[in-house]
Amino acid sequence: MDRQRVVKIWIYYGLCDLFFAFDSDDVAFEDNAKFSEIMGLEKFLKAALLFGRHAEYEALPLAEARVVLNKIVMDLGHKFDKMIDALSEGGLIDVEKIKQSDFDGYAGVQLIHAVKAGYMETRYPVPKSVSKSFPIEGTDFYHDPLSSSGITKFIYALCNACFHKLALNINFTDMLDQFRDKFQHRESFSRFNNLFWEARCK
Repeated sequence: MDRQRVVKIWIYYGLCDLFFAFDSDDVAFEDNAKFSEIMGLEKFLKAALLFGRHAEYEALPLAEARVVLNKIVMDLGHKFDKMIDALSEGGLIDVEKIKQSDFDGYAGVQLIHAVKAGYMETRYPVPKSVSKSFPIEGTDFYHDPLSSSGITKFIYALCNACFHKLALNINFTDMLDQFRDKFQHRESFSRFNNLFWEARCK
């Protein structure tokens, strides 16, 4: 299975998740939207990692390649910190720059922890909210990174870092056309594209 096809599929589904989160602006669905945003990030990270591991599946017959691909993504699980570290070690994205960047008051390194915790917290009752790791000094209150604009900007920046690196080797025009054709009827589509594609850490 060709690595470009694999990457385009994962990026496409990641974009769909991210747009769904953006388009779901009712506060009643805040957790559902945030979970979708986190899943979009996961798909971008996995797309980049699968591109880097193409030697493990690309020469195999289609049925075998699908089995190997499934095993790779299952083994990666939802370990965001490990996936991000693997991308950094492989030289795919400049993770240190993103970790040290400020996202509306949160450092990128703090938001890696928030994303990892948010994967569970946005779906299940948890014994301790991630907000407890962000106390407001001198008070009994806490910042909530999962409800912040910062975590969205952080997710967009990581996704953009993956996309722009992959775009050095992959022409995404057909996939982006497919994405546009599916969602351009939504009023929020232009706003999403303006915000998402400008989020890259320069």
